[in-house]
Amino acid sequence: MQFNIGTNQLAEDVFEVALKIEVIARADLNTAFAVDLLYAGLFAMRNLPAEQLQPFLLAEAPRLLFPFARRVVSDAIRDGGFPPLLLDPIDFGQLYMERAAQMQAEATGAQASLETGDA
Repeated sequence: MQFNIGTNQLAEDVFEVALKIEVIARADLNTAFAVDLLYAGLFAMRNLPAEQLQPFLLAEAPRLLFPFARRVVSDAIRDGGFPPLLLDPIDFGQLYMERAAQMQAEATGAQASLETGDA
């Protein structure tokens, strides 16, 4: 299973958040089934501080969308004659924090490299 999160600003205070889920099941050397789902929601936000926008779009909005997307994946697989696939919950907040820390570390490393002339 793989998932990605995409965001797109549609208006001044309206954002689209898309959760893409890809599931491939293989039996021996053949593919039993493949599901490729793009599930999106529109979120209108007013008076939200700028520093809270990205955490909302990349952590909270996907958390709200995921249960519905998980249900669509499970139903599609079950309707195809396979046992339903019950995807484990995903902690999008933790994933966001890990990614933010990773990006901060990379930026700090790049800055240190520039300062020492290693770039």
